[in-house]
Amino acid sequence: MSIQKPPPSNTLDAGTFAERMATIESIVKKMESGELPLEEALSAYAQGTQLLQACQVALQQAEQSVMILNQQQQLTPFDSQE
Repeated sequence: MSIQKPPPSNTLDAGTFAERMATIESIVKKMESGELPLEEALSAYAQGTQLLQACQVALQQAEQSVMILNQQQQLTPFDSQE
């Protein structure tokens, strides 16, 4: 069983948020299987932490965008009664 190639040096450009999350899930499954040799497990762990950090940055940016839109009153509260 082989592991994916290491991520690009700029992990923020390593695909969409959904693609990064799917890669993280794949890495977790491989590591949980216990079948990865130590070197591959360490490499997978490093890749996963980089991808996780990129996802956290993307979420922070999205949260900031929502806060700015709310401050500009461009979003209205959702009313489930309509």
